[in-house]
Amino acid sequence: MNIDLSFLSGYEALIAIAIGVFLALFGYKLKRVAYVIIWFVIGYYLASLVVPHITADPTWQKLIPICAGVVLGVFGFSLEKLCIFAVATFAVSTTIIDAFQLTDVLWIALAIAAGVIVGVIAVSFIKPLGIITTALSGGKLIAKYSVLQFSLAHNPNFLIILAVSAAIGILFQFKNCKHIE
Repeated sequence: MNIDLSFLSGYEALIAIAIGVFLALFGYKLKRVAYVIIWFVIGYYLASLVVPHITADPTWQKLIPICAGVVLGVFGFSLEKLCIFAVATFAVSTTIIDAFQLTDVLWIALAIAAGVIVGVIAVSFIKPLGIITTALSGGKLIAKYSVLQFSLAHNPNFLIILAVSAAIGILFQFKNCKHIE
């Protein structure tokens, strides 16, 4: 599942990295805002995969993913438990797929199954897994767009940046979210 994100300008990649930092550090504390952002990213991501098969018009190829992101962002704001399940599933699945550069359908299905298992567990343990998931989602954005923006060799740097940024986000959030339910 190699996604061509070369159409992103430098500013868009920097915005994605900034969103990643926000999610990694403040995702659970401002969880509803984080859910809107993550659902927007999910909608944008999925629509970006589909829209090239629908139209060749570059305007629509940028507009449709944005609209899908907004619709799913609004949806994610109102349905917290479903959102937690979807965010955990999406974050784990796409991180495994990106980290190991999976292309075989069986391995992608296993990555998605791992994501679904984590999603079910996340609903049972909302706070700790919410913190881990938002930090992981933010770390993934930071790693993915840092690799693209700064032309780093993909696999080892992606994993290092992901691990460091997610770990910082997890530690920061656990320290600062003690008083939150």
